Amino acid sequence: MKSVNSIRPQDIEEILFHFSTSMFSMETEEDILWDMVKNCISILGFEDAVVYLLDDSGKYLVQKAALGPKNPEGEQLLNAIKIPLGKGVTGRVAASGLPLIIEDTLLESDYIQDDQFRLSEIAVPILLEGKVIGVIDSENSRRGFFTDQHLRILLAVASIYAGQIARIRAEQKVKSEQFERWKIQQKATKLQIEAISAQLSPHFVFNSLNAIQHFIMTEDKRSSLRFLSIFGKLLRYFIMQLSQETVSVAQEIQMIEWYLQLQKLRYGEKLKFQIISHGSKLHPNSKIPAIIVQSLIENLLEEQIHSSNGDLGIRIEFWLEKEIIELKVWINNKVKENESGVQTDYFRSITPWQEYISLINEIRPFEIKSAIKMQACPDEKEECKVVQITFPNLA
Repeated sequence: MKSVNSIRPQDIEEILFHFSTSMFSMETEEDILWDMVKNCISILGFEDAVVYLLDDSGKYLVQKAALGPKNPEGEQLLNAIKIPLGKGVTGRVAASGLPLIIEDTLLESDYIQDDQFRLSEIAVPILLEGKVIGVIDSENSRRGFFTDQHLRILLAVASIYAGQIARIRAEQKVKSEQFERWKIQQKATKLQIEAISAQLSPHFVFNSLNAIQHFIMTEDKRSSLRFLSIFGKLLRYFIMQLSQETVSVAQEIQMIEWYLQLQKLRYGEKLKFQIISHGSKLHPNSKIPAIIVQSLIENLLEEQIHSSNGDLGIRIEFWLEKEIIELKVWINNKVKENESGVQTDYFRSITPWQEYISLINEIRPFEIKSAIKMQACPDEKEECKVVQITFPNLA
């Protein structure tokens, strides 16, 4: 086509129309950028054309598309460079947001040579919502090649393409948000399934039924009736809580009481437990996320009980405050360092309580915090494994 210098003002509209229509059906930012440099060569007659975008740090310009010696094999950049903001012609344009025409690059002390040295250069910013997101740059082997007409056309081109980039980024954001919502829903579904599995674990049910059967077979009517009564209450509680994301602390304390009573009926004097609540009268409606407490107690007990020859103690304390609920659990450390202990199939099958915390924190803004440490037990006779969890008070 004719040199831009000879194009009449009325022809510029046709040039810009061609730029705008060529990318109409494009769906990716990469396609748009390559279309931009191709049009700069084919329509404007440039020797080369390069598009830079700011990286995520906002400190560097990165080459994203180029036509000329930079890509002799099509849409593939050779030795793509990064330019610090404020350095070279393109870096200065990105930093200031103002276009530049360099008539003689020999006079530019900070001229950055890319594939080869050229005598003139033009660079215009790509602006999105008033902020620079990139730069269109072209160089020419002739001194003083670029004109004000080039500048006006490139500024208009940058505006046209910025609009399309904005459209694509908006569409990508919507798709990303939809995908994130889908992932959250999948995690919520997984959590609900995990809750059902944890609360109505076949191992827990069968172990309880086997214990009841044992008391019946040994004609221990009192123990069998007591075990059956507690087991029924616990099952009823689990079923009623299946669809609930939160539970009251008072109900959780009752659940732990029932659960540990069942375990004590199974293990007898081998197990001792204590449950203490502070501040329940001041904050009677306190609530916490479901599943975690039960999972924690079950994990700790199953981890330690089979390594204990007796006197396994567990102490559970709640501190209820207006904004947070603190839970601290001490249990005798019967599994020593470098000792695997006896892990039953049941213990290996239950989900670690830490996974529930991670999953709940991912899908809800609860910011539940936990810590594990070893310290002296409350009676100071043995070493205890101590788990501390901080919940938000969801009352």
